[in-house]
Amino acid sequence: MVIGICDDDKTWRQRAKRLLKNWFENAEKEVEVLCFTQGGELLEYVGAALDVLFLDIELGEDNGIAIARRVNEKWKHCQIVYLTNFLFYATEVYHTEHMFFVLKEQFERRLEEIFQKLFHQMQQKERKLLFSVIGGNRICLAPDEILYFERLRRVTRMVTVWGDYAVWDKIDVLEQKLPKPDFLKCHSSYIVYLPAIREQQKSEFLMKNGDRITISRSYLKKAKDGFLKWALTQMM
Repeated sequence: MVIGICDDDKTWRQRAKRLLKNWFENAEKEVEVLCFTQGGELLEYVGAALDVLFLDIELGEDNGIAIARRVNEKWKHCQIVYLTNFLFYATEVYHTEHMFFVLKEQFERRLEEIFQKLFHQMQQKERKLLFSVIGGNRICLAPDEILYFERLRRVTRMVTVWGDYAVWDKIDVLEQKLPKPDFLKCHSSYIVYLPAIREQQKSEFLMKNGDRITISRSYLKKAKDGFLKWALTQMM
């Protein structure tokens, strides 16, 4: 695993690197930890793709959130963990793809939770779900390639990052085969992939692709509780 630390505080960089190396040594896993002092240095790096980036939000004249947007483009599968001393940044980071928001004072004691979540994310990318598509074909998708399912009359529309597919399976049948807690039923006609949600609104979810998914009254509490529980695992 290749891990990057981008922070303009030399003392903090060295401490974080030591803690990460110790954690991986205790876990008997191999790791390479790379340190960067500024966003420009990070973005100019041309070595092995980063698997994880621990990114300070305040980087001198650079803004870590702006840097993260470019990291999202450069390394599609790099998991970003924001580090900061200030809780008020918590709402701003959701404009970028990231895995965690962690206060620096909590970094050491949160490492176990961070990497548990990271390995879960990696398993989501490796795990494949098989679907029989109307027309006779079968497709194999990782959970994070699916956005949501919508039941339309006698078929179910599966919306993915690759386009839309139609399957015969009903919502209740799909609910049983999809991995929890990442998929959530919020309506008799909808199942959403929680990481694909951009925002929870009063009676609907706004998805990252711009679609709006209705939360029915009967599923309102379950949907809001489920999303809140999942969202809290993203902020540490």
